This record gives sequence, structure tokens and C-alpha cells, in this order.
Amino acid sequence: MFVDSVHPQNTFQGMNENTSASAIQEIRQRRAKTITSIAVDAIEQMIATGQLAAGDRINESTLAESLEISRGPIREACRSLEQAGLLTSKTNRGMYVRQVTLDEARELYELRGAVVGLIGELIVKRGSDEDIAELQRLVDEMQRAADAEDAAAYYKLNLKFHDRLVGAAGNSVAEDTYKRIVNQLHLLRRRGLVQEGNLQSSNQEHADIVSALTKRDAEAASTAMRTHVANGFSRLISSL
Repeated sequence: MFVDSVHPQNTFQGMNENTSASAIQEIRQRRAKTITSIAVDAIEQMIATGQLAAGDRINESTLAESLEISRGPIREACRSLEQAGLLTSKTNRGMYVRQVTLDEARELYELRGAVVGLIGELIVKRGSDEDIAELQRLVDEMQRAADAEDAAAYYKLNLKFHDRLVGAAGNSVAEDTYKRIVNQLHLLRRRGLVQEGNLQSSNQEHADIVSALTKRDAEAASTAMRTHVANGFSRLISSL
């Protein structure tokens, strides 16, 4: 009778070694993914706040040093943001912040209008009273910034308002879609707010949105949000 020469103990040891190696590799991949995510968030924030403008070159070394990470995750983050439409690569020159054309902006605003119309209806159905109260608080803060003609403070609050607005809808797919759209518009949206009077008119539209949400009027909320996006595009055109 033939007896297998491989001992169970050796077999178990081999499996254990393979399993350990696999686990270590998975941990390394997760750690790298987490660091890359940090880099992605940092670059997105720099674009949103204007620290990186359209056409700017991404300096991997400077970013890596400021975030205290290696250049590898920065490269991965840049590739991810290129796929998301925020960066563009130039052969032998590196990564640059993408410049959005007027035609591309029009298409993005059209899509954004359709998405926010749905979001308005969803907030009426699912949004909590606390969500709407927070939106009203942000409108009040933006009004103070508008009265002071503080465009920088207004823009930051505006970003927070829209993030909170979309989150209140309780639809993660709509939220992800919305964020992909507005991330590509950050380079242009600030321009449409800086002209005289635009902060006031923009925030009046915010107030109209919150008023419709407070009344739980789905049609009015959807219309107010679509109108806000359409007027935002008009303000952008006027600023060019």
C-alpha cells in the first residue's frame, strides 16, 4: 500500500506560511489604499478651496512631503483623480489640474440640475427636521458672509451647505453621482459667485430651497433646486 510521503504537520505548516504571507500582503494593500485615500481627499480639498487651480501642475514631491507620505500613494491618487475627471496627464510632463471647457461645464450643469431635482424630492420624503434646521443655520451664516461681502467665507459655507443638502436625501448613489459632478465644477463655480450681488442672489435661492423643504413640498423643493443650478450656470457665463 502506497503511503503519501507528505506529513500532515508539514502540510499544515506550508498552508500556515502561505496564509500568513497572503494576510500580510492584504494588510499592506489595505494600508496603501488607506494612504492613497488620504492623498485623494487632500488633493480634492485643495482643488475645492482654490489652492490648486485649473492648469496647475501636481508636484508629487511637495505633496508627499506636506502629507508626510511617500510618492507612491500620491501617484495612485493622481491616477484615481484622472479617472474621476479632475486631473489630466501630459506625456513626459506629469499630472495637471484639468481645465473644464464651457461646453463641458454646460453638460455638467445640465446633469447636476437633473440630479438635484431628485435630491430635493428625496429630502422632503426622508430628510429629518434636524437636517433641515442645520440647512437653515448654514443659510443664516452664508447671509452674514454675503452681507460682509466675504466671498471666501461664503464659498466654504456654500460647499458645506450643498454637502449637507445631498447627504440629507439618504441616497448614496445620488450622493456619489452628485459629488463626481461638482468636483469637476469646483474650478468654475467660485468665479460665478465673486461678481457683485451674486452672493446675495445665490443665498436667496438657498433660502427658497430650505423654505420648500420646511413646508415638505416636494415639487417646490425640486423646482427651487433646479432653478438654483440653472442660475448658477448663468452667473458663471456672466463672469466669463
